[in-house]
Parts: sequence; C-alpha cells; structure tokens
Amino acid sequence: MKPTRYIVTIAAVLLLFYSGCSKNEDPSPSTAVYSVNGGTTSHNNGQICLSCHKAGGTGTYNFIIAGSVFKPNLSTPSPNGVLYFWSKPGGTGELVATLQVDANGNFFTTSSLLPAEGAYPQMNGVSGSVKAMPIPAFTGDCNSCHGVNEDPIWIN
Repeated sequence: MKPTRYIVTIAAVLLLFYSGCSKNEDPSPSTAVYSVNGGTTSHNNGQICLSCHKAGGTGTYNFIIAGSVFKPNLSTPSPNGVLYFWSKPGGTGELVATLQVDANGNFFTTSSLLPAEGAYPQMNGVSGSVKAMPIPAFTGDCNSCHGVNEDPIWIN
C-alpha cells in the first residue's frame, strides 16, 4: 500500500470513529417509548422527570407524560399498576389512553396521549385499588405537582 493511500485510509477510519463517538444528542426514536409492567429501565423515582427528559435536557428521551407512583407510606415505589386516562371524571366517558407503571414505580411515554381538552387520570394498583384525579390533566409532567405542591401519587 502506498504511504498516501495508507494515510488517507487511517484518516477516514479516524473520522468515522470520531463521528460515531460524538456527544451530539441522538435523534428522537422513530416509535414511541412506553413504560411497561415489569420494566426496570427507569430511575429517580419521585423526581421531576421532565426536568431532564425534555428537548435540550440530559435525558435519553423526551417524555410527554411521566411520573412516579408510591405505596401509601409515600416513600416506597408502587410497581406494575396501570394508569388510565378518561374523558370524564371518575373513570367514566371514553377511555383516552392507558399507560403501564414499571417495576420501579414509574410511568413514562414519548407519545402525545392527552387530548387538548385534557383527560382524567385514574390509577389502578396491583391490589385492585383505584384512585382517580377529580380534575383533568392538561400536562403530563405529573411529578411537577405531585410530590411538590400536592401529595405524591399513591396506590396499594
């Protein structure tokens, strides 16, 4: 191999390596990301998820809806429940969306599930207990109120 060709080849390999290791944020996933019962990829239970998981934030994904669920002691995560969003209060009207709570007591999605007119969240625990929010949610930044200005979300 000629020295010039050798140098060009090394330069091309280094350029590919450097571009593959850049610190630019990865593009948004082509399909939505959701929490699932039994999943263990989430972290920072009780923290305001969208403080990092937003455009320009340090989180891997930009969440539209995210939050945490606790047991009645308000400190132990309550895993594997299901969060329903209804068009009317108390689990009535049309079912707008469903989101599972993972094994760490967190729920999240990159999908826009809430309609502009809002939806009424209803948390169902693994024990069969149900708690419904009496007012509609217009934002999915659940931990920005729950655990700050309001009690954390909790269920058996």
